[in-house]
Amino acid sequence: MIHDAFRRCLTAAAVVASLGTCASALAFTPPPFPRIAGVQYGSPFDYNSPAYQAELEKQSLTILQYWPGEAPGGESMQSIVQTIKAANPNELVFLYTNSDEGWTSGDNSVARSAETSELNSMQWWLYSSKSFSLSNAVSSFYGDGGYTINNTPYTPKDAQGDDSIDWLTKWYVNTYYGQVPNVDGFFMDNVFTQPRVAGDWYRDGTVLQPSDAKAQAAIQAGYERWFQLSHQLMPGKYQIGNFATWFEPGQAAVPAGFQGMADGGLLEAIIGVSYSIEAWDGWSGMMNQYDSVMQAVNAPKLVIFNQYGSSTDYQSMRYGLASCLMNDGYYSFTDNSNGGYGAVAWFDEYNANLGEPTAASPPTAAWQSGVWRRDFTNGIALVNPKGNGAKTVQLGGTFVKLKGSQDPSVNNGQTVTSVTLQDRDGIILMRQSPINEPKAPTGVSISGG
Repeated sequence: MIHDAFRRCLTAAAVVASLGTCASALAFTPPPFPRIAGVQYGSPFDYNSPAYQAELEKQSLTILQYWPGEAPGGESMQSIVQTIKAANPNELVFLYTNSDEGWTSGDNSVARSAETSELNSMQWWLYSSKSFSLSNAVSSFYGDGGYTINNTPYTPKDAQGDDSIDWLTKWYVNTYYGQVPNVDGFFMDNVFTQPRVAGDWYRDGTVLQPSDAKAQAAIQAGYERWFQLSHQLMPGKYQIGNFATWFEPGQAAVPAGFQGMADGGLLEAIIGVSYSIEAWDGWSGMMNQYDSVMQAVNAPKLVIFNQYGSSTDYQSMRYGLASCLMNDGYYSFTDNSNGGYGAVAWFDEYNANLGEPTAASPPTAAWQSGVWRRDFTNGIALVNPKGNGAKTVQLGGTFVKLKGSQDPSVNNGQTVTSVTLQDRDGIILMRQSPINEPKAPTGVSISGG
């Protein structure tokens, strides 16, 4: 949900119909655990830097910023993505997209001039009255000078029969995928279950509040259409989104229309800041959202468990990583004190190879003294939920602590049969001898939407 200004502009020349011919079935081998993701769509966008590229290449999945014609340091994004994937052919790379905000002035509108022109001419902004002038357009809830786009199927159709969300989807495919066809798919920000602002979503002169079920149905229909059409226009590619709000207060489940809609998504700041679900609904609430989204998305379930914090708070990081390891998602750490979404934080634990889970499904109950455990072929992960107090647990065997440099009081390479976990803590331990299990499938592929 963090925005950064776009700086360049290039008119898209690609045609949607031609893209289907260059799309091939996507195949990749699910990585061992822990699975590491990167949310790198923040400034300064210096993706051309060899040092930055080397950090990006270590991840299993990464989201990068893009705008028409973007060329960091004069290097095209197509070339940058090729370099990353050449170093790590199994890495999945996604481009950032956003259909709920647009601009009429400044760098953002220049970079996306074709989009701005269409939004203005078709009057596809969200309006506060039936007078569809820019003076009645609803400002974006970000407060950054942008306007809210009515990204629903209830907007006027253009000469080609496209409403706003159809046109926006095709524009992104033409302009982004058309210029960087070797990406693995799109990341759509802000896949909300309810609007953040009031407006005339159905273009009938009625202003609906965000809490109105009709307003919620309108934007949900828009996002459902985005994923349906982007899958169709980008066969063989994955489509993921920002699903951080898929557990609103009082919301019992993921909306029915969102079930099976996407191939994965970002649980942005699920832990680490005051508004994180872990802060206001506890560990069980956080895990409920995590598990619910994992169940709602399609295979290969590219769900990103994103934690905010300081990269020197190793206990909190271990707590988040171990929580992520209780299911099959990808862990992402955002260091707000050192670059945020424009930098990569790396920890000793990322270098561990836990292998694959030994059980067919994630754990559904605490293992010992309120502590949760998941076993892998090469080690185990333990997490002590917030509010459980410090606990000492017997491991039922001999395990080895990681050997690292960041927190030597914990990652000291010692052999242990028990460990003490503080409240809101976690740990990875390795086996002395790996468990021999049948190998996981060597590749996952899709042939289209």
